[in-house]
Amino acid sequence: MLKGRKNRRRIDQAAVRAAAQNVAVRTLKGLGVVALLVGICVATAFGADRGKTYLYTSPTFAIEELSFEGTRHADENELTRLSGIALGDNLFQADLLAAERAMSAHPWVRRVSVEREYPRKLVVRVIEHEPAALADLGGLYYLDAAGHPFKKLAPGEEGDWPILRGVTREEYVAHEGEIEGLFQDALGALAAYGEAGLEKVAPLSEVRVDRVDGLTFFCGPDAVAVKLGQGEWREKFTKLEQLLTELSRKGAKAEVIRLDNRTRPGWVAVQLAQGGGQD
Repeated sequence: MLKGRKNRRRIDQAAVRAAAQNVAVRTLKGLGVVALLVGICVATAFGADRGKTYLYTSPTFAIEELSFEGTRHADENELTRLSGIALGDNLFQADLLAAERAMSAHPWVRRVSVEREYPRKLVVRVIEHEPAALADLGGLYYLDAAGHPFKKLAPGEEGDWPILRGVTREEYVAHEGEIEGLFQDALGALAAYGEAGLEKVAPLSEVRVDRVDGLTFFCGPDAVAVKLGQGEWREKFTKLEQLLTELSRKGAKAEVIRLDNRTRPGWVAVQLAQGGGQD
């Protein structure tokens, strides 16, 4: 009877070990790391040092692919060069954090992450900057939605974006935070202009940004200067739409429209194109 109990105990323990191994294998397969299980088994069978040597030297784990996700503007060959990782490098020895830091230096990259996909693949997930406009800072630069210039426009790159002018590179460097705030305000005004339907009525040809005077839009076929000042874009564009409709009805053309009166925000002043005076 004692022998029988011992046998049953041994059988039960063996069954537990087998069940645990089956669960581990199923779990690892679900995670796509079956190759890692091989390495662990080797490390167990031959010792930690020999197992580590196997993982770091075996051709089984030689990188054969860098797969990129989310790249539209950033060149994948350039990102690969920046990463410092080459095909044939060992998957376990690749320094992923260093690769992420290096690729983050690419001007189009806002965020990047690198993950191992066993046994021979790296997956690079990129979130790029999204251009919202261009700024003339002694050369055209892409602006993101926060008003930050993140990259100079290179020959052959897409340039079909509103252009913000009026700020020199020296002024930007000296007042970076303030200027980026003005750029962000300008982007908000551009969005409100489009939402008001004015882009179809009087397409914009230029936007000027000034630290003192605020924004000036040049719009329509005659590039009418619309001085907006700062803030209250929706109200100002409602007045502008009404004014343009009235001028069109009368057959008159404006040269300058002022909606920037700080002491009397409700006032609108119009300078007619041919010396027609002001209203």
